[in-house]
Amino acid sequence: MRLIPYSRLVAAPWKNGGGETREIAVSPSGAGYDDFDWRLSIATIAEDGAFSAFPGIDRTLILLAGKGVAMRLGDQGEHVLQSGQRLQFAGEQIVQSRLLDGTVQDLNVMLRRDRMTAHIDTEPLQRRTVLDLGIGGGAIFVCEGQAVLSDGTVLGRWDTILSEADDMEQITLTGKAGLILIRFHPVPCA
Repeated sequence: MRLIPYSRLVAAPWKNGGGETREIAVSPSGAGYDDFDWRLSIATIAEDGAFSAFPGIDRTLILLAGKGVAMRLGDQGEHVLQSGQRLQFAGEQIVQSRLLDGTVQDLNVMLRRDRMTAHIDTEPLQRRTVLDLGIGGGAIFVCEGQAVLSDGTVLGRWDTILSEADDMEQITLTGKAGLILIRFHPVPCA
């Protein structure tokens, strides 16, 4: 289990200059855009524009902050996202974003389709909770509030706990927080 504080994430500009990304974690460690199995990041969308294409990648965006964004997926019409809402789409789709009223931030889950799937849940933390992210590993992302690990470590807004594959350790949390749970599942060999 590894704690990844938001305060330690480094911002990098998008290729198209329309925003920035802060990589939380990638698997395998050190992988680039062409060879990751999964990638978690926080993106800042600062202006209207096109998303970069990622063929073979399934994407899930969960809006974390800001007044909303309208996402146009090809010719499917607009999907308006408000805080806490999510949108799933294939990375090869043509995607245009339109900010509703200023900059927004989102949690971005990227999965290489032929290698990995994920189950993504939002869950309130209002009492002591024991979580098991499973054999494929996963992440616990604090989207609001504060959570405390059994050893007293405090997790703040946008901090992440990462559980590696085969790490069957249960994670005990207390506090009052909104959590996003991501459980990774390797795609079986065909």
